[in-house]
Amino acid sequence: MERSEVLKFVKNMKATDHVILLYADHKDKHSVLFTYLKAGLEGGEAAAYVAGQETPEQIKRAMREFGIDVERYEKNGALRVIDYRDWYIIDGRFDVLKTIGLWKELLDESTARGFKGLRVTGEMVCFFDNKMVKELVEYERALHRTLDIPLTAICAYDLDVVVKEGGELLLDLLNAHSTAIIMETDVGIVKMV
Repeated sequence: MERSEVLKFVKNMKATDHVILLYADHKDKHSVLFTYLKAGLEGGEAAAYVAGQETPEQIKRAMREFGIDVERYEKNGALRVIDYRDWYIIDGRFDVLKTIGLWKELLDESTARGFKGLRVTGEMVCFFDNKMVKELVEYERALHRTLDIPLTAICAYDLDVVVKEGGELLLDLLNAHSTAIIMETDVGIVKMV
């Protein structure tokens, strides 16, 4: 599949879509996630990025370089770049229901402010770094292949980190999402399944 087809797909994602992105390179991750978020922001949706592999400041800098007007969107409440310690693993603990509740609150807040919807993404490597892979799988399963919450989500996974954990985890993660995007730069693979 051509990279342009993947980018077209993420631009046009709809509420309740729950997609997994497996990437081998930060440039690929940024390209897919920023294209997805920018399309939503330009279409009147709010957007949230939970940073877990890069810092929020690194993400904002990369967004600016990509052409997203971070300051404008933050000022009008359309964009939030959140540290994973304020969203996923709070005070060293992860609570599935708390995180799902935070997503619901953010969606309610966004629609109350007049946004047409909410696009979210999260870098999931923080679960591996904090040795919470079991909790991560529980969370992804709780969200379901199609989200119960009417927001749009891309869960971003570093391919090398997932592969090191083994094939069973990869299957669990793939089964928890409606669509998988695999970006493998070294060999030029771009797949959607």
